[in-house]
Amino acid sequence: MSKKDKYSNLLNRRNSSAEKNEKQLNKAHDSLFQNEEPKQEKKKVAPQKKKKFEDKYKRATFYIENDIIKQLDSQAGKEKGEKTRIVNEALRQFLS
Repeated sequence: MSKKDKYSNLLNRRNSSAEKNEKQLNKAHDSLFQNEEPKQEKKKVAPQKKKKFEDKYKRATFYIENDIIKQLDSQAGKEKGEKTRIVNEALRQFLS
């Protein structure tokens, strides 16, 4: 057998095994996508995105008397967002 024949046989074997692999990949690909289609439909009914803090609030800078800020600090404690809640509630009551 010549070198040319050996090379030709080698290429034919590689091509046939590549075709087998491609068929197996296609079968796997089809089965994966057939199973995922119902999952994608469920994702479309996802809950609404949570609003960011900046979308709900606007920063305002103003002066507060020292005695009032001391009372606010003691009332709010160290809980995050408590001062914002107290000020918003007080302004809402004052403006209504």
